[in-house]
Amino acid sequence: MSQPSMPRYTSIIFFLFLQLFFAAQPCHRTVTYAAGGGLWQLLQNSIGITAMHMQLLSNDRVVIYDRTDFGRSNLSLPDGKCRNDSSELVIKYDCTAHSVEYDVLANRFRPLMVQSDVWCSSGAVVPDGRLIQTGGFNDGERKVRIFSPCNGADCDWEEVGDGLKAKRWYATSHILPDGRQIIIGGRRQFNYEFYPKSSAPNVYSLPFLMETNDRGIENNLYPFVFLNGDGNLFIFANNRAILFDHKTNKVVKTYPAIPGGDPRSYPSTGSAVLLPLKNLQASTIEAEVLVCGGAPKGSFAKVENGTFVQALDTCARIKINDPNPRWVMETMPTARVMGDMTLLPNGNVLIINGAGAGTAGWEKGRDPVLNPVLYRPDDASGSRFELQNPSTIPRMYHSTAILLRDGRVLVGGSNPHIGYEFTGVLFPTELSLEAFSPSYLDPNFDDLRPTIVSSSASEGKNIGYGQKLLVRFKVTSKIVTDMVSVTMVAPAFNTHSFSMNHRLLVLGNEKVTVVGTSIYDIQVMTPPSGDLAPSGHYMLYVVHQEIPSEGLWVKILSVKEKYILVSTEMARW
Repeated sequence: MSQPSMPRYTSIIFFLFLQLFFAAQPCHRTVTYAAGGGLWQLLQNSIGITAMHMQLLSNDRVVIYDRTDFGRSNLSLPDGKCRNDSSELVIKYDCTAHSVEYDVLANRFRPLMVQSDVWCSSGAVVPDGRLIQTGGFNDGERKVRIFSPCNGADCDWEEVGDGLKAKRWYATSHILPDGRQIIIGGRRQFNYEFYPKSSAPNVYSLPFLMETNDRGIENNLYPFVFLNGDGNLFIFANNRAILFDHKTNKVVKTYPAIPGGDPRSYPSTGSAVLLPLKNLQASTIEAEVLVCGGAPKGSFAKVENGTFVQALDTCARIKINDPNPRWVMETMPTARVMGDMTLLPNGNVLIINGAGAGTAGWEKGRDPVLNPVLYRPDDASGSRFELQNPSTIPRMYHSTAILLRDGRVLVGGSNPHIGYEFTGVLFPTELSLEAFSPSYLDPNFDDLRPTIVSSSASEGKNIGYGQKLLVRFKVTSKIVTDMVSVTMVAPAFNTHSFSMNHRLLVLGNEKVTVVGTSIYDIQVMTPPSGDLAPSGHYMLYVVHQEIPSEGLWVKILSVKEKYILVSTEMARW
C-alpha cells in the first residue's frame, strides 16, 4: 500500500522567485502559500506593543508584554488607568499599556496593566494554570507578578512585590515536579532560587554560571534549562553544560564544550530545545538536547566597531543520559542568530525569526532571516533540514514565537531599539502578530488529519501519572495504524530566543481499534512521573502520518493534588 506523505521540498526556481519578490517588497503585508513551505498570515497589524515575551494559557489566551521604559506605547490603558512610578527611568506617569492579552480564537486583544518594569524577565505556568512571572529591570528586578486566566475582561496582572531575594534580569525559570519554579542566573547573578520559598537559604550558589561568564561579555545570560527524566536539570550556558541536582545543589555530570568553542547563549543568542521524549515507561529515558545558531566568539565586540560577523550555521545535538555523551554537529541551510526554536505537535522542530549576522543587543543585528527552517529529528543525519516559505516581516532582536493549540505558530515582536522607533531606522519597531501554519495544516492533508472526538481526559476530567488514557478520533481516509501516535506538549514561556518549560512527550501506544466508520480508539499510557511531565496543563494531539489533530487541553494532577481534590469532594458529601 502506498502511504501518502507530506511534501518535503520546494522547487529551487519557485524559492528564488519568492526571495526576489519579498526582497523587493520588504514592508508588504500579505499571506503567502505554497505546497511544502507553509502559510503565513497577518493576524494583527498592530497590538500597540512589541511582543517581547509570550505565554500561552490553557484558555487559549496569550499573555504578551514588552517593557515599561520603552516610552509611551501605541495602546492606551482602559478606564483612564495610568501608571505613576517615581522610579521609572523614561516616563513616570504613563497611561499606555505595556502588556496585552491576545484571544487566539477570537483574534482580539485587550490591554493589561503591569506596575513595574518587566524588561528581560522570565516566567512559568504553575499547575493551577496561573502565570508566575519573575524579575525584570530597575524597580522590577525582584518582583513577582501573577496573571490568573479568566474568560472575561476582568483578569489583569497582580503584583506580589519583592518575592525574589536576588536581582533577576535575564534569568531563566523552569517549573519543577513539585510545582515550584527555579529561577536561575541573571545579570551578575551566579546563583539560583526557588519560588515560592520553602526552605533556607533563599539563594543558592551556582559556580557554573561564573565559570561560563566571558570577561566583558556575559555569554551566560538566559541559560538554556531543561528538566531531565531523572528530575535533574540540564543547564547550558555559553558553550558548555552540566546536569544539576537542584535538591542537593550538586553537579551530577559535566558535558564537553560544543566543538568550535563558540558561545550559544545570550547575547550570542542561539536557541535550544529538548527533543521529544519517547519510551516513557523505560527505566532510563533517552533525552536529547538540540542547540542551534548563535554568534562566533568576539562578534559582540566587533559590532561596536561596525563589523557584523556572519552568524553560526551549525546545530549541536547531544544525548544527555549517555555514559559518554558527545555533541554531534549538523549544518543548517542558513546562518542564524536570535532565532526561536519551537516544538511542533508531530515532534519536528521549527526554527524561525532572527538575523544572519551580528548579535543580540541594540542595533547589533543585520541580514534578517525571513525563511523558517523545519528540522526532523528522526530523519537521517544530513537530511533533517527543510527551508520553508519566507515571511515579509523582519523579526530581529526581541522577537517571539510560540505553538498554539491549533498547530499554528504565533510570531511577533522585534524591536532592536532602546525605545519605540518607527521611522528613520533600518528595522522599525514591529507591533504586528503573524501566524505561521506548517505544511501539515495544508487542506490537501484533510483526509489524513485526525479529529479528536472524545477522551477520558476531556470534559473537565483530570489525568494522573502512569494510567491508561483512551482517545477517540476520526480520520476520513483509511489510517495506517503503525503511523498513529499521541503527543503532549507543554506550552512555553518564550523570550530572547528561548522557550522555557517547553517539552513534548510521545505517549506509549498500546493499540488502535476500529469503533465505526472512520472512528478509532487509541489507548496510551500517561507519563509515569512528574520528573517527565510536571503537573499542569498540556496540549494533547493525535498524530497520523505526521499530520496532527487540533490539540485538546488536558491537565495532569500530581499525587498531592489528586489527594486534595478527592478530599475536597468527600468533604462535600
